[in-house]
Amino acid sequence: MDDRVVAFKIIRNLIIFLAAVLVVWSMKLQIIEGRKHLRLSEENRIRKKFNPAPRGRILDRHGIEIANTRPGFYAAIVRATINQENLNTLARILNMTASEIIERSAVEKNKYNPVKIAHDISYEQLSLIEERLDLLAGIEVGAEPLRYYPYGKLLFHVIGYVGEITSQEMERESGYILGDYIGKMGLERYYEKILQGTHGIEYVEVDARGKEVGTITEKRSIPPTAGIDLLTTIDIALTESVAVYLKDYERAACVCLNPQNGGILVLYSKPGVDPNIFTHGMSSTEWDALLRDPTAPMYDRTTMSCYPPGSTYKPFVALAALDAKMSGEEKRFEPCQGVYRLGRRDFRCWKKHGSLDLDGAIVNSCDIYFYQLGRLIGIDTIADRSSRVGFGRKTGIDLPNEKQGILPDRLWFEKRYGKNWTQGHIFNLSIGQGDILTSPLQLACAYSVFANGGRIPIPHIIHRDDTTYFDTNFSSETIEAIRRSLAGVVDRGTGTWARVAGVEVCGKTGTSQNPHGEDHALFVGFAPAENAEILVCVVVENIGHGGSHAAPVTGKIIRAYLNSMQQQLSAINPRPGQDVEED
Repeated sequence: MDDRVVAFKIIRNLIIFLAAVLVVWSMKLQIIEGRKHLRLSEENRIRKKFNPAPRGRILDRHGIEIANTRPGFYAAIVRATINQENLNTLARILNMTASEIIERSAVEKNKYNPVKIAHDISYEQLSLIEERLDLLAGIEVGAEPLRYYPYGKLLFHVIGYVGEITSQEMERESGYILGDYIGKMGLERYYEKILQGTHGIEYVEVDARGKEVGTITEKRSIPPTAGIDLLTTIDIALTESVAVYLKDYERAACVCLNPQNGGILVLYSKPGVDPNIFTHGMSSTEWDALLRDPTAPMYDRTTMSCYPPGSTYKPFVALAALDAKMSGEEKRFEPCQGVYRLGRRDFRCWKKHGSLDLDGAIVNSCDIYFYQLGRLIGIDTIADRSSRVGFGRKTGIDLPNEKQGILPDRLWFEKRYGKNWTQGHIFNLSIGQGDILTSPLQLACAYSVFANGGRIPIPHIIHRDDTTYFDTNFSSETIEAIRRSLAGVVDRGTGTWARVAGVEVCGKTGTSQNPHGEDHALFVGFAPAENAEILVCVVVENIGHGGSHAAPVTGKIIRAYLNSMQQQLSAINPRPGQDVEED
């Protein structure tokens, strides 16, 4: 056979073979894997764009917004399409370094997805980017809803704040994308699932450089769904008044609640932080400085700080004695001469009171009377009755990170000090010093037993139509005996600075010993004595005696609240002949 014929056949067969391979390959791509490649092509052409939902508003008891949403702008990058020159340009505009931008964007594993690297950028920064956006491949800007707190640091510890979600939180939580905000503290964290809302979805077409070129009409967009609003029991006007009354003190805490239903009117901790600073993010240096601040502004002193209750605890020792029928109202002990000897140790009182009955001991806050009363009834009676009013356990308030405090009982003392703990420990406990620790909220809730006829409502910040109570099973006669003495404290005893003209106020002063400096001042009071409308607990750190500092503040708070309630009542039911403004 001619060599040319052989060569021709070989070339022909090779061409047929290659043609067959191309046909088979084409069939594989178009028929067998057609849908797969169409999907990949669509994914490159179409981008799913998430539109964040506004968070639900938080309202005070009168419907005033104490947390809402404002518009803001963000900058984002797409790592797959941004080059170094554009990265440097963006870094200059945002006052960042290129390495910081890359570090922030590295959390997104898919380099084709845009990653927000700056929130709440200024109008100037937005304009600088938008005017050259056609040239800045891989860079995007857009609008987003941002959290806004109109009262700044005033409500920081009760509302909390939101911050950008971390990769660790992304692993634990569902329904979030990178760049989202999530509640970090306070109500924002506790009610995150209610406040969060649901993202909207929009489908946009992008070119090879990742730039948006239009909206995909064949795919229906899903609008975002805003979060649910929260109506709270907080009284913002009263909170502002509390801040004014405590303005001269560096560190303080105040709890105001309705003892009838447990609604929290004020939860104020000083110092605080303006939560708006977290909206556009903080550097690690700024965050570390905030955590190292010696005044601990991030710490909620109302629910997380625990103090010895001092003499504010004495009414509960008296309550235990009366309830157990181990002592009566007329009981007198060895007269107070300013010092009481136990073994080789002297236990002192702040004043020589002489002979007192139970009422006189509460009214004049006599330590030596309560040393002897505590020794008489013993640790088991004190611990049992104190537990019934909530000492040593969380109150159940709708906030995260509440501390339960310490209520030492026999077992606790044995674990801490062994079998050789002494009556001296009972002496200290009987006047609210030593090992017992309680938060201002816990102390306020415990006093509800006197303001509410023996029942203690579970405290809450979100408005509720029903109330859950702890029934302490103390007799009304026992509760009334202590309540009369608490009225005497304000009328003629150590708490006269808490008096309010025309209203019978009940309360108790306290001084919490502080081994690290000046003592803390405490006062717990409620009014009116019958059917109390407000209960207030004030703690002022490192200032001295409760009667001189915390009691006057409490009196002012009670007066302000009752006056405001009277004004509201007058507006609803004007007196005959009183002019009423028309709408």
